[in-house]
Amino acid sequence: MRVGLVGVGRAGGAVVDELAATAEQSHVSPVDAAVVVDTDEESLAALSAVPTDSRTLVGRVDAEGRGTNGDQELAVEIAGDAQAELQAALDALPTTADAVFVVTGLAGGTGGGLGPCLAELLVETATQPVYGVGVLPSDAEDEAGEHAARAMRGLRALREPTADVVLVDLDRWRRTDANVETAYAPLDAALADALWSVVAASELGGDAPAPERTLDASEVINTLQGDGVATLARATNDLPTNDSGDGGLLERARGLFGDTTPDVDDVTANRLITTTIREALGSNAFLDGVDGAGRAAVVVDAPTPFLRREGIQSATGIVEDETGSVAVRAGDRPRPNSDVLGTTVLLAGVTDIPRLDELERRTRTYLDESEKDRDDLSMD
Repeated sequence: MRVGLVGVGRAGGAVVDELAATAEQSHVSPVDAAVVVDTDEESLAALSAVPTDSRTLVGRVDAEGRGTNGDQELAVEIAGDAQAELQAALDALPTTADAVFVVTGLAGGTGGGLGPCLAELLVETATQPVYGVGVLPSDAEDEAGEHAARAMRGLRALREPTADVVLVDLDRWRRTDANVETAYAPLDAALADALWSVVAASELGGDAPAPERTLDASEVINTLQGDGVATLARATNDLPTNDSGDGGLLERARGLFGDTTPDVDDVTANRLITTTIREALGSNAFLDGVDGAGRAAVVVDAPTPFLRREGIQSATGIVEDETGSVAVRAGDRPRPNSDVLGTTVLLAGVTDIPRLDELERRTRTYLDESEKDRDDLSMD
């Protein structure tokens, strides 16, 4: 699947930078182009893999290159004044891509305000579907109510132009005793890894073996059919080894000693797949409490001997049982040099999302308190 990537703000830029770095290291990459737009000069300078000429700073006058400090209305004004600059940045995206992903932190001023504006510009000219990828804020943020209100506003604005929005919750990566900033880097890496697994499933080449079943671009697009909200889940487990001293099960599975019939039994391979898919849907889901989805796509990646058809079919059945979806597509991605087996699940058409209910509750409380404060001031 060929994709264009647009990172907006610190969060979106960091995720796209991770994906661009992976693309640099890959022999075959699904990323046709990656661009980042921000109002913060330092955030742009901190990127390492996105080329300098693919980074665009806007709002030099209004934001002075230091960001919008959470002000989404200011970001929207900046977008209105910077139409030519924004269009020039988006012109770098090839028309041959199968889809474009706009990645943003929904509670950020730049991400939540500018991100939807960029998505609108893309939809006006793009012939391929445009998807949003939105990061929800942590409950540990200072002024959590204000962050919740900005996130819900940013989500509503991003859902309007895009075919689907893939949601990810920052709190899934924050340890309870840690500052919220410690969750940024793990989330960036995990989100980039999961997105890569989905879009790269059909992009194989070089010495990689052919998959048993390819999850191609049309199947990903048919999974993201436009019901509004989607999410991801991904888990990995180390491949098994033994202590026989002859190189172990993993090395024999790779055929490093000329063994053309790798010693990986069906039970071991299938159990590893089903264990990992259950972990993905449980403790490794990117949104907590999601138990229903209209559609889903599954990718299993590992060295070929571990990619057993029966195991992948069992994984598909587990996703069907856990989500209630009867439209689950699946594919495998051979990774000859990998030390792990990974499973990624894309869940679409998600309607019952406890995390959004909680953020909506926080938003109402915050707005009610803000209104009360204004009334109190007017009475003084």
